[in-house]
Amino acid sequence: MTNKFVKFVSDEHFLKCVKHVVSAYPPPGQKLDMAKLQRNTLDPFKMVFDILNGGTTISAWIKGEEIRQKDKTINNRIGEFHQMLLGGVDGWVNLGTGDETKVDLRKGDNTIFIELKNKFNTPNSDSLSKVREKLKSLLQAYPNSRAYWAYILDKNGESYDVIWKYGNEEPDERLRKISGKKVYELITGDPKALEAVWKALPKAISKVIKKGIKIPDSEKIKLLGLFKASIK
Repeated sequence: MTNKFVKFVSDEHFLKCVKHVVSAYPPPGQKLDMAKLQRNTLDPFKMVFDILNGGTTISAWIKGEEIRQKDKTINNRIGEFHQMLLGGVDGWVNLGTGDETKVDLRKGDNTIFIELKNKFNTPNSDSLSKVREKLKSLLQAYPNSRAYWAYILDKNGESYDVIWKYGNEEPDERLRKISGKKVYELITGDPKALEAVWKALPKAISKVIKKGIKIPDSEKIKLLGLFKASIK
């Protein structure tokens, strides 16, 4: 049977990954939960600066803060979406959290290990060093393997697969950085896999939320332009 969304995972798995993100969004018309907002600690100093400099109201600021707090959860879910989806490709394993390797994905035969992030954020030297040491220890444990520090969105929108050079350390061909389309290509074998996922999302999201949503052709063109600018 032909897959309706992408070729490299089942429709059931694709929809499960989409639902994981969709479930982070609040239902339309849901009442503001002030108690929950306050548990996450509202910043009364920022509130005063924002309201007076932005010429807004307290109610509008609180609504914006609610959106901001939920957006953090949604951004985390999108990172998990890529990990879940790629872990469903035949021959790959989503290691979730708590695995002894402490990385996100591995090939079933232990020849590739991947630490995956959704977006490139310049980490401090300490956290970057920890990622590197973690991957190096896997290369020692599995001499025939490769290890990748991977992210979907590079700061310049670039897609590449290169040796991870670091300070004065001797470069190791097996220790690499990979981004954008190359991440999906490495796992699926298809250089157009990432774009296929993005194009399949409107149909899948519509199915999950059970609404027949259609994006106008003029908006599709704009969205495609933004996609190509973000991932080259």
